[in-house]
Amino acid sequence: MSERDKEKSRKRNQVFMGGVLIFIMLFSTVGFAFLNNSDSSNGNYVDSVEYEGVDFDSDGYYWYFVIDGIEFVTLYNPQELIDEGVNFQSLNSLTNYHNQPLYYVGSDEGSAEIDRNLRSRFVLRTGMACLEGDDCEEDLPVKDCSENVVVFREIEDDLIGSEIEGENEKIYREDKCVFIVAKKVNMAKYADAFLFDILDL
Repeated sequence: MSERDKEKSRKRNQVFMGGVLIFIMLFSTVGFAFLNNSDSSNGNYVDSVEYEGVDFDSDGYYWYFVIDGIEFVTLYNPQELIDEGVNFQSLNSLTNYHNQPLYYVGSDEGSAEIDRNLRSRFVLRTGMACLEGDDCEEDLPVKDCSENVVVFREIEDDLIGSEIEGENEKIYREDKCVFIVAKKVNMAKYADAFLFDILDL
């Protein structure tokens, strides 16, 4: 073959290989999009749930739902909590908190979850406090159960050295205090259970 023919053949091979590479890249992109969409439709990602007649829609992180024209935002939906064994029952009603101050004892994760939904819309004000009878190292107001207080009690995974050794995760009420007893990793779940409870879900 002459040099000219060799050069033509080399260019033809380069164009052919370039076309093959472009086809592979396009095919892999389309295939990835198709498989990702297939995973979503097969239930690996759920973006909408109905519970007790209320529609819960997710953006992949938060769940949004509307009750009586008011939008709420939670990390979990009620069905998720039920499936994981987190129970919520009629401990209280939203009317008990309307235009009343609400205090939190402990847990930034739990109080943030509740605060995002109740502060400035339902309760008069919110703030951190110490529960009467507890040791309080911070300079916070001391409250008892004659006022609306949500008390977060953290238990450790192995319960060794836990302040409330041997207790299971739960929510219970004493007068106007609601006690949320949970592991740190589950505190937001139980805070959402408290919200669903007072919203009568």
